[in-house]
Amino acid sequence: MDSGWRRAGEAASERPGLRDALTAAQPWPDGDPLAQRWFATLAAYAPAPAFVRDREGRYLWVNAAYAHLYQLDPQAVAGRRVEEIDRPADAAQFLALDQDVLASRRPVRHTLEFRHPDGTPGQVVGHRFVLDSSGGPCVGGIYSDVTSHTRALEEKAAADEEMHALRERTGLAVVTLTPDGRVERASGGAVQLLGAARSELEGSAALDHLDPATDPGPTARHWQDLLAGRTSRASTVVRLRVADGGRLLRADLAAVRAHGVTDRVVAVLTPLGAPSPRAVRVSPLQLRVLTLMAGGEPNSGMAALLGLSRQALDYHLRRLRELLRAASRPEMVARAYALGILDATAWPPRATAGVLHC
Repeated sequence: MDSGWRRAGEAASERPGLRDALTAAQPWPDGDPLAQRWFATLAAYAPAPAFVRDREGRYLWVNAAYAHLYQLDPQAVAGRRVEEIDRPADAAQFLALDQDVLASRRPVRHTLEFRHPDGTPGQVVGHRFVLDSSGGPCVGGIYSDVTSHTRALEEKAAADEEMHALRERTGLAVVTLTPDGRVERASGGAVQLLGAARSELEGSAALDHLDPATDPGPTARHWQDLLAGRTSRASTVVRLRVADGGRLLRADLAAVRAHGVTDRVVAVLTPLGAPSPRAVRVSPLQLRVLTLMAGGEPNSGMAALLGLSRQALDYHLRRLRELLRAASRPEMVARAYALGILDATAWPPRATAGVLHC
């Protein structure tokens, strides 16, 4: 096909009607055949699809980019009529536009849709104009193929709508953070979960919403890994300040990258327990006591499994009753689940990953 395109460029300045059209506004001295050949070759290989047709709809010339739209060689298009190249409906539209331009003698900018030979839709945007020649006026056109661009915009709009539906219509608590740790956007679910107005959340520093009892170290390490590109997602447990005090939440973090760097981080917040006015910190050993208790283990069994004396176990049970403000074993277990200390999605009982330790 390259040889066909080359022949089209070399032969363009030799075609009488086209030669007059191409040299109508030439910047070089009249009658310079070399310059005419240069111009014809440049036009033949220009990336923008271009054509010249007579008033009857017959192609006098097309460049390589125009022929490529139809998966043809330029030589296979020149000399044929529009009806032989395009579908009847498209051909009728194009011929009507030709006549309008010839009648007004004014250039027109427009967007055209057509079908490729395989039936896939195409779209071009550009200008159609009059070219005078010794054989009478003809029509020229130069266009840009925006098919891929239009499709990309449509896909982006669909993705944006899906994201909007995910953020605002599902009730998910989603927060978008900038690389410097500020809240760029908060979903309706996040506003409801944190009990703060959207205007208070957006633009604020994420660290300002951490409960003072939270150790920011683990979350900070995840954050640095996301920004550095060492990982694309991470999960952490934090206690955030909410309207009723504080709340233990799991934050699932995902990096959004642009041009090879992390542009923002999206956090999906999931509550692990009910709001409470104070953070409850338990030791790893006390967590083991709670999980065994939740599984129905009696005191004697817990003491044996943990290697504790009865007196040592009683001490830890007493401390748990104080920390959880519970008077009995069932109440201690219920409070542990309500506060998110124990994982409500797991059996056998287990501690929530990342729960605050003392």
